[in-house]
Amino acid sequence: MTTKMGKKQIIQAVVLADDFITSLTPVQDIFPTILMPVINIPVLDYLVETLIKSRVQELFLYCSNHVDLIRAYIKQKKWFKISVSLIVSDTCTSLGDALRDIDTKGSIRGNFILIRGDAFINADLTNLLINHCAKLKEDKGASMTMVLRNIGSMNESFLKHESCLVVSDKSSKKILHYNIIRKDLKKVKLELNWFLDHSEIEINTCFMDTHVYLCSPSVLPLFSDNFDFQTMEDFIRGVLMNEEILNSRIYWQQLNPQDYSLPIVSWNAYHTLNRDILNRHSFPLTPNAIPLLKDFIYMPRSTYKHKNATLAKGCVLEKDSILCQNSILGNNTSVTRSIIGNHCLVGSNVTIKNSYILSDSKIEDNCTIVNSIVFTNCFIKENTQISGCILCPKTIIRTPKEYIDSIIESENDKISIKTISEIDPCNEFQLFKNYNTLENDNYVPINTDTSSIDEDSECNFIADDTSLFLSEVIDSLLRGFQDQLNCENLILEINSSRYAYNVTMNKVTYNVIKAILSLPFHYLSEEKEILTNLDYHKNLKRVVTYFYPIILNYVKTEDAQDDCLHAIEEVASTTQELLPFLQLLLHMLYDRDVLSEEKILEWYESKDKDIDSHEKNKVRAAVQPFIKWLEEAEEDSSDSEND
Repeated sequence: MTTKMGKKQIIQAVVLADDFITSLTPVQDIFPTILMPVINIPVLDYLVETLIKSRVQELFLYCSNHVDLIRAYIKQKKWFKISVSLIVSDTCTSLGDALRDIDTKGSIRGNFILIRGDAFINADLTNLLINHCAKLKEDKGASMTMVLRNIGSMNESFLKHESCLVVSDKSSKKILHYNIIRKDLKKVKLELNWFLDHSEIEINTCFMDTHVYLCSPSVLPLFSDNFDFQTMEDFIRGVLMNEEILNSRIYWQQLNPQDYSLPIVSWNAYHTLNRDILNRHSFPLTPNAIPLLKDFIYMPRSTYKHKNATLAKGCVLEKDSILCQNSILGNNTSVTRSIIGNHCLVGSNVTIKNSYILSDSKIEDNCTIVNSIVFTNCFIKENTQISGCILCPKTIIRTPKEYIDSIIESENDKISIKTISEIDPCNEFQLFKNYNTLENDNYVPINTDTSSIDEDSECNFIADDTSLFLSEVIDSLLRGFQDQLNCENLILEINSSRYAYNVTMNKVTYNVIKAILSLPFHYLSEEKEILTNLDYHKNLKRVVTYFYPIILNYVKTEDAQDDCLHAIEEVASTTQELLPFLQLLLHMLYDRDVLSEEKILEWYESKDKDIDSHEKNKVRAAVQPFIKWLEEAEEDSSDSEND
């Protein structure tokens, strides 16, 4: 591949299977960080997806722990367009040891991308590497460029525990000082020579290290020559302190605002990452946009159900939840802000909140699981209460009682219980348990005054019959679009489903519009095409045009127009692909006399309590040009009448 890196060369990446420093106790004893499941998919698969899209041709995966697990996983994978090679060492105990070992083996032949095992990123890494190569032409001593993500004000961001302090030259982005902002950091010493030697400097506390580094060939020899470089922080500090002696400098690049990255450095970060993927902030590494997360039915409030998963009568799937392939929820089971992996069997009257149930686990009736992680192949006896616990793989709980703040494992039917504070003195897991107090993109606490919550409000949960109706409508419309079926026949199908599930007319209109807006995701997934904003817009226009008779059939009254607009707003507030197309969509429906000018303006000025204010502002901003056009057209019409 010919790039601005100066010559035709293979683009190489090194991924460290272990980060060697983790706060995800006891994950390090179960599997390597790179195999940590995120939305039921190991981190490695997301990284490979990003590397392939970044046109990286060679991946060297360095592993020193759980080598057999990694070998077995790599063996079953079939990745095209990228070669994956394992580098194995049984004696490596740090990032520095790993890079020294890689230098000895001589596999890396030029500039390369270094990724720590807990990294998650969706950016074009080759473009970032090209920028680093351009910097290397200007400064032969540019050894490394750090990729940093702006996470906003520390006072507002829930990720403030992951922030770092970066002092740099404003024009060149050369780093002068770097350190992670620890809890006990009270003050920072500013060196006088920073101001004397540089015309302008930047001091930032809003950045987070993505754990992705763009490296020159000199990085590996620097580690080999300096055995006190054990961690990445050691390397950065050593280079900054001995810049003239080592003739090396470190620069930084900021991740583009539309790109996403979040290393899994804590349980807090893990929970945030899963929630952001469900909210599609990490697109295209989201359900129905990559092959490993296909065939999901998208439902309101960032909730997903695999088409082969089963919801029994009375089930509730609330905000930020996903039910994966071949999993079953029993009668009257409630799942809130939780992930249920593949092949899980959950009984009746079970409550799962703010938790992760990984694949092949079985939970019997009348259990409650809150703020917990249940690893693979676990069994939980009926009437068991679990709060703030971690269940290791293959744990079998046969004695129903209450388990609190414990790490539980079993061997030969004997249970071993340790309090989390014994293994995790800093109680990092506590952050995970507090996560459900956070709601919007800025992680501002929600109102917890129970007196203001309407228990019957449908914004708090999705009734089973309504979600099943939505699922059937999506299936009918998808089949109708693929086979070009007559819209009149599809209307009969929808009406049959309506009577079968006893859905009110306003809910029918609301869910038919939502189904149409989500159809491009399902259609492109069936066609095995990669979803982009352009593909979504193109196919949504086709879908709306094709199903115009169905839209017109259900949006006949002023009340139906309200339902239609609220459905559009709900989808737009949780689907970033729709936002750029939103004003064109409203214009189409306006031109086709589906929506009236009065109803659109009334909706624009309304205050929908079901929509988060931050999301509502994004939706309003997206349609503002169209609203302005409508208002001006109305004024011109009034002026003409007066004349």
